[in-house]
Amino acid sequence: MATTTAQVTPGMHNFSISAQTVRNRLREAGLRACRPVVRQDLTRHHRKQSCLWAQTHHRWTRHDWQKVLFTDESWFCLTRGDDRIRVYRRRN
Repeated sequence: MATTTAQVTPGMHNFSISAQTVRNRLREAGLRACRPVVRQDLTRHHRKQSCLWAQTHHRWTRHDWQKVLFTDESWFCLTRGDDRIRVYRRRN
């Protein structure tokens, strides 16, 4: 986290640097904050069902797939109150 990094990193002219300085330098380097995703591991039953589904649909044509709507399972938090630690990564 930026606050932890700021506490242990000595500054050039000061004894310490601020967390905001750490965030600014990370942003200048092309890094941005994102939260690590924690997901449940698939059980044996889930893997079996997934395999059966794939075997059932492997001969579908483009016309068949055009009728399918894929959705993701994204989770959005509009506030920062979720107590997760941010991880800095490069875009893409």
